[in-house]
Amino acid sequence: MTKGSIYKVVFTTPPLSDDDRTEFFFTSIAAIYDTFTVEQVGCGYRRLYNLKVPSGTPYNGRLCQITRETFRRKTQNNPCEGRKESRR
Repeated sequence: MTKGSIYKVVFTTPPLSDDDRTEFFFTSIAAIYDTFTVEQVGCGYRRLYNLKVPSGTPYNGRLCQITRETFRRKTQNNPCEGRKESRR
């Protein structure tokens, strides 16, 4: 098994006008800001790093909560090396 991590962002109110969801998952802090603005998150990119969110300390703001969650991924028993075609 291998370990990975994701960032869970939970907003107090839906941040997108055409979407009712309040929970979102991202693979990096930078990916959060590809979807949301600093105003929607209520905190800047560098501030999240200074607050140690990548190290596991949650960010609890008035607009959202950001936590780093770990997960386990099953390793592949027989990894596929791609299709090999022979030339004639």
